[in-house]
Amino acid sequence: MTAVLRGLERANLTPRTVREWLLVASLGLIYCVAAVLSLRWAVVPGAGTAFWPAAGIALAAVAYYGPRVWLGALVGRLLTFWVMGAPQPLWAQLVIALATALGALVPVLILNRLKTNARLDSLPSALWLVTGAGAGGATISAGTGALMLFLGGSPADKIDQAFINWWFGFLTGVLTFAPPFLTWRGPLERWTSSRIAHLTLICIATSALAYLIFLHGEGAYARAWFVFPLLVWAGLAFDARGAALASVLVSLCAFLGTLQGRGPFHDAGPSAAILLTQQFVAVMASTTLILAAVASERRGREALERSEGRYKAESAALAVLNETGAVIAAELDLERAVQVVIDAGAALTRARYAAFFYKAPDADGRAIMLYALSGAPRSAFEKFGHPRATEVFAPTFDGAGTVRSGDITQDPRYGHNAPHFGMPEGHLPVRSYLAVPVRSRSGEIIGGLFFGHSDPDVFDERAQWLAEGVASHAAIAIDNARLYQSAQTELAQRRRAEELQRLLINELNHRVKNTLATVQSLAAQTLRSSDDLATAREAFDRRLMALSATHNLLTQSSWTSAELGDLVRQAAEPFVADRFIASGPAVSLSPARSLALSMAFHELSTNALKYGALSVAGGVVRLTWRVAAGQLELVWLEEGGPPVVAPTRKGFGTRLISQALARELRGKVTLAHDPAGVRCEISFPLDAEDAPGPAREMPEV
Repeated sequence: MTAVLRGLERANLTPRTVREWLLVASLGLIYCVAAVLSLRWAVVPGAGTAFWPAAGIALAAVAYYGPRVWLGALVGRLLTFWVMGAPQPLWAQLVIALATALGALVPVLILNRLKTNARLDSLPSALWLVTGAGAGGATISAGTGALMLFLGGSPADKIDQAFINWWFGFLTGVLTFAPPFLTWRGPLERWTSSRIAHLTLICIATSALAYLIFLHGEGAYARAWFVFPLLVWAGLAFDARGAALASVLVSLCAFLGTLQGRGPFHDAGPSAAILLTQQFVAVMASTTLILAAVASERRGREALERSEGRYKAESAALAVLNETGAVIAAELDLERAVQVVIDAGAALTRARYAAFFYKAPDADGRAIMLYALSGAPRSAFEKFGHPRATEVFAPTFDGAGTVRSGDITQDPRYGHNAPHFGMPEGHLPVRSYLAVPVRSRSGEIIGGLFFGHSDPDVFDERAQWLAEGVASHAAIAIDNARLYQSAQTELAQRRRAEELQRLLINELNHRVKNTLATVQSLAAQTLRSSDDLATAREAFDRRLMALSATHNLLTQSSWTSAELGDLVRQAAEPFVADRFIASGPAVSLSPARSLALSMAFHELSTNALKYGALSVAGGVVRLTWRVAAGQLELVWLEEGGPPVVAPTRKGFGTRLISQALARELRGKVTLAHDPAGVRCEISFPLDAEDAPGPAREMPEV
């Protein structure tokens, strides 16, 4: 005995924990209760026990909790002998109890060797239950019982009858009571109220039909098979779980009816009726379980194929998204990046047409609406213009959220805006509609993705999810392109600023040299034409101030030009307003001409103040100019002054006006000393650097 226990321990077939010993004890008690009930309730005199539920309970327990609890079946069978007061000797009881336990242990060891499961959700596991656990276990148990009868000296016919009854009783017990324990363990996944109601309906219908067949009256043998459609329904709808539950209900009704002398098998006699019932239950349970397992396997394969299909579709979608992201990360041209996005969106959503309307800054920085297309030529959209903020388009351009419609023509928001009240004539046919706003990192709505198909109900939740992912890529593409364009613009502005700075430095260098040369000339000419140093100093200061004032005017326009009217006002500033009258259109002059004219005006004003019209109280100076045929004609006229006498020698001012001014202006200068007043006429052609303004009279200065 000790050697046997050691062998079992080495084979890992003995309990090792308190929990396992408790399971052994529990299985022994449950087995004993089920066996005693069968022996007291389901025994037919002359025919034996109708069925043996304890066999199914033992198999389910060993398969579920592991081979270490197989001793519970042994203990339970020994307890059954003791409770029922069996006449067999103790050694025979031990042998039968051991065979009963092996009938549960051996099939489980085979199951583990096959590396399959006992959930009966596949054809191998269902065949294992019918052949290995049912037929195999029944052979071990019934064969051992028949051997004990033979050793006890029982007649052959009694041994044969006992073997058949025992074998089918064990088989029906396994096929009827093991499946519910093996299939209904664990949580009920995705069991909705409708699914529970469906199962309840099947159980009620199966129980009612089984009651009518086996417990209500008598009839032909064929009546028993009328229950198969409901069994098939249960097996196909709920796999092995439904088949196991329906088989239990039918088996209970069948055995109960036969034991009460009712049902289609009653007329065959007690012994034959029990055997027919056992055979019917065995065939019914095995067929239903195998059919359910095959259906479950097929559904599993179909589910696997669908999963593989979804996996391939999702993999393809992710590949497109990743490829799109990679292209966008490397592509900084806005138009090309947007086209990549819209092509990817059309492929992912299975849209026939796709359009992306988005805002982009123009050369002046103003936002304009652009678009990209996929699946249709641009000519299909150009004649319709951009989408307006109608009830259909507004949620997209306002950023309210995604709009998805199975048939946009039936949408309550469709067709309320003039002049087309829907899609205009010649528009691409669109039934399925999906629109997603494109939001930048800053939260700005920069456009919208629009997908369409001529068939209804094309876009599902997956398409919407993918479209929203594409919209994120579109936002990244536009943000990156904008950043790139901003960087390029900033670089261009910086290059222009650097170029302008270089030009300004060169121009400043040139102008400083010219200014120094002008100052040097002013100093030389002033000293040459003055009689004493004080007079020369005073004249030089005045001329230098006039030159400085003109420089200030040119500085205000970055040395691009000066207004002729401003030069006149500068010359007249030291005098009373009504002593200096000027009129003429607005004319912008180049810096060189502005300097030349301002110095001429200074010399004329100084001469008028000393000797001319401005030297007496009533004298005035009239300065008028006009633009004719591309020529600027200017007249300086003094009135109301003392009689003018022509100078005997030419001073600096006269030489500046009559010689240097004409040369600088590339025009003609006439200086006349009329007795009534000095008259100076200046005429020169306007260059491209000069800009004549509108013909308007300037107010008197």
